[in-house]
Amino acid sequence: MNSKSFQHVNARWRAFFFVAALFVFLPTFVWLFDAWQSDPYYSHGPLVVLVSLYFFWTRRRVIARTASEAKQDEAIPLLRGDCFASARLAMTSNNFGFALLAIALALHLYAITWRAYYISALMIPLALLGLLVVLYGARIAKNFLFPLAFLVLMVPLPLAEQIGPVLEGWTAASATALAQIFGVPATNNGSQVFLANSAFTVGIPCGGLRSLIAMITLTTLFAYIMQGAAWARGAIFCAAIPIALAANTLRIALLFFVAQQWGADAGLTFFDSWSGSVLFFAAFAMLLLAAKAIGLRRVRWQVVLPQ
Repeated sequence: MNSKSFQHVNARWRAFFFVAALFVFLPTFVWLFDAWQSDPYYSHGPLVVLVSLYFFWTRRRVIARTASEAKQDEAIPLLRGDCFASARLAMTSNNFGFALLAIALALHLYAITWRAYYISALMIPLALLGLLVVLYGARIAKNFLFPLAFLVLMVPLPLAEQIGPVLEGWTAASATALAQIFGVPATNNGSQVFLANSAFTVGIPCGGLRSLIAMITLTTLFAYIMQGAAWARGAIFCAAIPIALAANTLRIALLFFVAQQWGADAGLTFFDSWSGSVLFFAAFAMLLLAAKAIGLRRVRWQVVLPQ
């Protein structure tokens, strides 16, 4: 096996491999499109795909540039007398790529058999990474790690059934306590909240899961494009969770306040219709201020618009 190996497979074969991979995951793509339309927690899925495609597109020149540099590096072992070093390096890279593909396809087939489509969808980025390693080598593939990892956020996970009941109970209790600070005579029993003139049930849709997922997605992108220390970007990512939950708790508490002052209809029809979006953007503004405070003040334009 020569040093070029699969890294120099012609463009037609590369396109064939990518189309074949997409065909293998066709049932999963059908499930994804349906889930994005029916699952309110992941209606942002198409936007995640578009962002990932943008980062793929902006890095297309990396393939040609890195391949040219790799050719120069391959010549160094030959000058040292090790004529097989380059071939061994290419073979190792290909073996790693094939291993990633094998794992992704095995789990995909398992998931399809048991109709666990979200597991299959999680294998799409891994399969694409394996293809990139096989066709272009690990050196080029590493430039696409973020857009591939970001695709994970497009996958509708069964979180509502697992986390939803926990969040609705916590939101009801914390919003009741906050409403009491505002002077509202509120009490709660689990997810049920009782006011002097009305009663509410804090269901899963009001538990903050939707805003939490959206905030995590947005903050992941924000942390990636900002210039700063790794710890600062990690900290701002972790801060997204408590900020999103706090903003949702404030929204529910204010709804109780409005309902106490002007009736339940005013709270559910007037206030609830616009408060979610406003408080979400307010929460993200708080995140921006926190980012500025820890040194995340400039955008890494070389990442957003690479030359």
